[in-house]
Amino acid sequence: MKVKELIELRLANQGLTSAEFNTCADVVSHFGAMQSQDYLMAKWAVGMRMQNPSDSDIEMSINAGEIIRTHILRPTWHFVHAKDIRWMMELSAPNVKKATQYIDKQVGLTDSVFKKAWKIIEAELDNNDNLSKEDLTDRLAKKKIKIKGLLATQILIRAELEMRICNGERKENKVTYTLFDRRVPSSENISRKDALVKLASVYFKSRGPATAKDFAWWSGLNMADATFGISGLGSDLKSTSVDGLNYLYFENTQHQKKKVTALLPSYDEYMVGYTEGRDIAFPADTDKSFLGNGIFKPLVLFNNAIAGIWKKVKKEPFVEIQFIDDNKKYSGLNSKIESLTSFLQK
Repeated sequence: MKVKELIELRLANQGLTSAEFNTCADVVSHFGAMQSQDYLMAKWAVGMRMQNPSDSDIEMSINAGEIIRTHILRPTWHFVHAKDIRWMMELSAPNVKKATQYIDKQVGLTDSVFKKAWKIIEAELDNNDNLSKEDLTDRLAKKKIKIKGLLATQILIRAELEMRICNGERKENKVTYTLFDRRVPSSENISRKDALVKLASVYFKSRGPATAKDFAWWSGLNMADATFGISGLGSDLKSTSVDGLNYLYFENTQHQKKKVTALLPSYDEYMVGYTEGRDIAFPADTDKSFLGNGIFKPLVLFNNAIAGIWKKVKKEPFVEIQFIDDNKKYSGLNSKIESLTSFLQK
């Protein structure tokens, strides 16, 4: 497989070649989890892969609990479909807890502090649904547990990992919390081995071609667990060597030959879903810092190649673009700007 073909297949699996999904829940289900610490950009990451995207529809889906926004896989916010969050959290939470332990120790959090805080938080949420971080810290303070800043953040993240709480309905653009079992439907238990294989399947169907190390990075798993998950996918998972790396993928001929032009949000899965396999998407001899390492800045994709960065501005056409090469002609971008504007207004 050539680099051009690898990129084409990856774009197709990423849902960027054709906006084929009917609902925002379908998009999130396809990806398993989508990084979402930049909330507005994360909603566009979902919307741009839909047939008729609407910012308000995605907001309603989140508020209704079809999509859960929580800390999972790695210690950062992700969108997860409600039907997937239990098995995925059970699999990934032990690794995320390990990743947060250093900060826990720095700020003086112990198991006894966690348990005292959780007992109060759960009691408060049982009586008053959809409480913000500030609401909960005020209630903890009244119970003689004074926390703020990073301390409060760590307590809430750990409560999410324990499946005690998750996001509630947003109020005045603020994150709120609710009881996990109240919001998330029950589901059948999945063994750890089956969950590893299932997560690998989700990853390579939505992000392949990718390497085993890419999967381990995205999932937060160690290489042994990542390798076990991959081994369970059998002969349907193909492999190809490109520039010295072994890429794994499922065959997918649908939409594969189409050219993609798009306004990618920051932290989009097209870039953040990989570690060593990310570099293949960068144009040759390009300053990665200009592109925010492909993660931290919104990217312009033109005919399958990264062509620059963009940002929202207040004046028409409401998007400002900086191209890597200003001498090239870029046709078709106006329609993408119109799509983004329409999405935000719906």
